Amino acid sequence: MPFKKVEHTSRTPRRVLIQGPPNSFKTTALTRLPRHQVEGDDGNCFVISMPGEKGYDTLPTDEPDLKSFIWEADVAEKTSSQAIVTAVEALVFGVLAGKHGTPVSVGLDGAHKYYDYVLDAVTGGVFFRGESFETNLYARAHERFKFFLNQVNSTPVPYIWWTSWDGREVDSPELAKALGSKAPSHIFPEFPGKMAKKIMGEFSIVLYSNVKWKVDGSMEAEWQLRPQGTVWGAAVKAPLEVVERLPVTIPQDFKVLEQALQGAWEPKGGKK
Repeated sequence: MPFKKVEHTSRTPRRVLIQGPPNSFKTTALTRLPRHQVEGDDGNCFVISMPGEKGYDTLPTDEPDLKSFIWEADVAEKTSSQAIVTAVEALVFGVLAGKHGTPVSVGLDGAHKYYDYVLDAVTGGVFFRGESFETNLYARAHERFKFFLNQVNSTPVPYIWWTSWDGREVDSPELAKALGSKAPSHIFPEFPGKMAKKIMGEFSIVLYSNVKWKVDGSMEAEWQLRPQGTVWGAAVKAPLEVVERLPVTIPQDFKVLEQALQGAWEPKGGKK
């Protein structure tokens, strides 16, 4: 049966996109996802570094219940983008199916990099060569990427988190034509065209990863949960009254996020 009774809500951060600038600890967050459902089980956290993603130096190598996969290109052999997309999908679905161990959490690092390979495959290699192509091919790449994303997120693995860079998106194409670089814009995930905003609807939670450096050299690593200021690429799918109870920012910690969601859904002395 293709439908099932809903057994969960956004009280638990199950399907999450973290977007933000480089070096804002997005990959680190993936390595700290839950690895076990109950103490002593054979669960694992998997982190798959997409081809072209450079955050793999963050990945620990001495933790047996954290299993990482990094794309390694063969410099002597040119591999087409279509072949790379096929290889990525085979690995991801193999991990989700439990071929490498029981997956409790799966982190897909560098979704924007994977999208570039999808776009290059759709354009027959033209995109990476820097040549022009029919703009309608963006729509085809959007749908191809979204199809894969939805297939992954619809699996029963408890936690699936993705990461991407951030980027500026103009508020209005009409204003962009009239004002050029002076047109108002806000921060969304770094994807071409309409996908920058469309991808916001594909996740129960979109976090904006940010690091604030202090004068003394210390820093605060935060996740932004709600739109504020220049960042519009942050959101939690929940009823209005729940969203209004959420803090705008929290420390970058899975447990803190889970507690914030739980507190917003079930406030002490308030309505659930």
